[in-house]
Amino acid sequence: MRDKPYCNAPWLGLYYEGTVGIRPCCEWKPTSTEFSGNYKQYTESEYLKRFKEFMYRDKTHPSCIECIHNEKVGGHSRRKYYGQWDNDVDLEAPGIDRIIRLDYRAGNKCNMMCRMCSPQSSSLLEEEVIENGDQEIGFIKHIDTSDVYDLDLSDCEEISILGGEPSIDLKVRKFMNYVADNYPNIKIVVTTNATNSSEKWFKTLLRFCRGAGLQIILSVDAAGATQDFQRSGGDWNKIKKNIQKYKEISDSAEYNCGASIQLTATALNMTTLDQWWDELVDVGVKIEINQVWWPKGMAIGAIPDEYKKQSIEFIKDWLQQFTDPQPNDIDAKNKIYAAKAVTRILKGTEYSIHSQREFVTLQNRYDNYRSENVRDLDDRFKAMMI
Repeated sequence: MRDKPYCNAPWLGLYYEGTVGIRPCCEWKPTSTEFSGNYKQYTESEYLKRFKEFMYRDKTHPSCIECIHNEKVGGHSRRKYYGQWDNDVDLEAPGIDRIIRLDYRAGNKCNMMCRMCSPQSSSLLEEEVIENGDQEIGFIKHIDTSDVYDLDLSDCEEISILGGEPSIDLKVRKFMNYVADNYPNIKIVVTTNATNSSEKWFKTLLRFCRGAGLQIILSVDAAGATQDFQRSGGDWNKIKKNIQKYKEISDSAEYNCGASIQLTATALNMTTLDQWWDELVDVGVKIEINQVWWPKGMAIGAIPDEYKKQSIEFIKDWLQQFTDPQPNDIDAKNKIYAAKAVTRILKGTEYSIHSQREFVTLQNRYDNYRSENVRDLDDRFKAMMI
C-alpha cells in the first residue's frame, strides 16, 4: 500500500451527470461504475470510501487507464491536475474535502448522434436504440441534479459544462447564469459541438468572458465527410462558419476568453487523416487531441498497422513545410503541436484483432440503424470491415 494516494480526485473532484450518476472524475473508466444517487448520499457512500482505497493501491486501478496513457504519451492528465494540491488536502476528511473542480452534465439532450458517444450523453442516440428495439423505453436513468445548486463552490477553481449539448439545454443555461451571478471568480470550461451560435447562447457565454474567464472547447473530430459521418447530425460547412464566430470571441482583446478544438481520435478519423487534416488545421484554432477509450469499437487499436503507418507518414511529410521546428508564429506552433500529438497517439497504441472485431460490430450496428455504410466513407474501411 502507498503512504499517500496516487490521485487526489476523490477528495477534490466531482463529476455529476444527470443520466449516469456521480464519480470523482470524467476520466475514470468504465462508465458503468457511477454512484446513482444525490450529492449528499454520495459523500456518505461506501462507493466513495472504496474509491479512496483504490488510490492507495500499489498498482493503479485499470479504470485509470486514460490518465496513465495520456501521461505515457506526454499529454495532459486529470491526475496531474489534482496533484497540485498534494500538500493541501485533508486525506482524513469524510466525503469530499472540498470541490476544486466540478464536471457538470445536467442531462443528455443533444442534437447529434456521434458514433463514439452513448445514449447516456445523447438523447437522439437514446431514441435511436429504442426505435430499433435494442433497448426498452426508460433504460436510461434520468437523475434529478437540482441539488447542484446546494453545492458549496466557494473553493472551486473550475467548472466544466458538458452535455448532451449545453447550447440547446435550458437547464444548463440556467445553471451557468446562476454561477455567473454567485461565483464570478470561477473559471468556466464549456464543451459544445459548435452547431449553435445563437445570440442567446453567446449572451450567456459572454458573461464569463468578463469574469474569471471562459474556455470554449469545440468538439470537432475532422472536416468534411469524416466529421459528418463520425458526428452524425451536424453539417461541417455550418460548423466551420460557427468555429469562426467562436474564434472571434477568443481573439478579441475585449474578452477573457479562449477557444480550442477537442478532437476525439478514433479508428474512423485516424484512418482517414489524409482526407481532412489540412482543412481542419487551417481554421486557425488550436487543436487538442484525446483518443477514445469507449466504445471499444472506435478505439485506435482497431486500425491495422499498415493504415496506421500511412497516417504517421502523412503527418511526417506534412510537417516538412515547417523549416523552423520552433516557429515564432503561434498558428504554426499550434499546427505542429497537433501533428505531434497525433503521431504520439498512433505510435503509442498497438493494433488489436479484438479491437478490430469490436469495430466491425459497432459500425455494422450504426450502418444498419442509419442506412449508411462505413465502406463508402473510404476504401480502407473495406479491408477493416472483415
